[in-house]
This record gives sequence, C-alpha cells and structure tokens, in this order.
Amino acid sequence: MKVEDKRFWARENDDEGGEPSDESIETVEAGELEAVRLRAEGAERKLQELQGAFVAAKTDLESTRERLLRDADRKVELRFGDLVTDLLESVDDLDRAIEHGATIPAASPVLQGIVLARDRFLGALEKAGVTRIDPADAPYDPNVAEAVGVLPVSDPERHDTVMQVIRPGYALAGRIIRPARVLVGRLLS
Repeated sequence: MKVEDKRFWARENDDEGGEPSDESIETVEAGELEAVRLRAEGAERKLQELQGAFVAAKTDLESTRERLLRDADRKVELRFGDLVTDLLESVDDLDRAIEHGATIPAASPVLQGIVLARDRFLGALEKAGVTRIDPADAPYDPNVAEAVGVLPVSDPERHDTVMQVIRPGYALAGRIIRPARVLVGRLLS
C-alpha cells in the first residue's frame, strides 16, 4: 500500500531534488492569505454590526423596562389616589358628625369616640403619604384651594385671604388629590 502526501510543501519537486520551490509556496500562501484576510475582515465587520445591534437592543430593553416600571408606579399611585379620594368622603362625614355632636351636650362620650376614630383614620392616611391641607388664614392659592364663595372684609390685609375652610383638601406625594373648599375675603369697595 502506498501513501501519498498531498501537502504541497511536502511534495517532492523534481527541480530541486525533493524540496518545494519558494515560488510555489509564496504564490499559494499569498492567495490563501488574501482569501483568509478578506474572510477575517468580513467576519470582523459582521461582528461589529452584531455587537452594535446587541448594544442598541440592550439599551432599548433597559429603557423599555424603566418606562414600564414608571408607568406601573404611576398607575398604582393614581389608583391609590382614587381610593383615598373615595375614603375622604368618610372623613368628611366624621367631621360633620363631630361638628354636629359638639352642639349636643349629651353626645359627649360618643363624640370622643368619633374624634378618636377620625384621628386614627387620618393617622393611617398620613402614614400612607396623604397630608391634610387646611389653608385657613393663609393667602388664597388656587393650586391648593377651590374658592366656593367670598366674604366681605374691611381690612385690606385680609383681601384674598382664606377666611373659612368649608372642606379641607388633601395631597398625596406632593400632588393635590382634592383641593380645599374655601371662602375668600374680598375688600369692600
């Protein structure tokens, strides 16, 4: 059995007694080298494209995740604000009961229980980030209070001042969820 070595540099060359010529090695190597170099450059370009696409996709994914988290937090905050707004009607009912109970001397023990329940309820709301807005005797600010009427005043310093709070307002995390209803002083002309 005869084995033939097909490696070009291992072949016997008749010209030089078994040694391959430098010309044949350089020619083959130069052609192969150019082909390999072109393939490597193409692969490098493709790698750069894929790396750029990966970085862009990763950045896009991160920004999408952050946006979704912000949206979810915002939705939860809005829903919680809606819930608190609904519950504030109960606080208003307790305030009215306290106001009415103060006119009945025999209702004093019940009134104390109502005050305790309202204070506990307001304390729970405060722990959840809800703050009560009571702008009495402060300059009128339409951002936190809704003027439902005016009261005539003779003192110029009381002009545009909240004279009476009809219903307190509430804020949640710095956002007004219910403006206070107030009567504003107007200077008599």
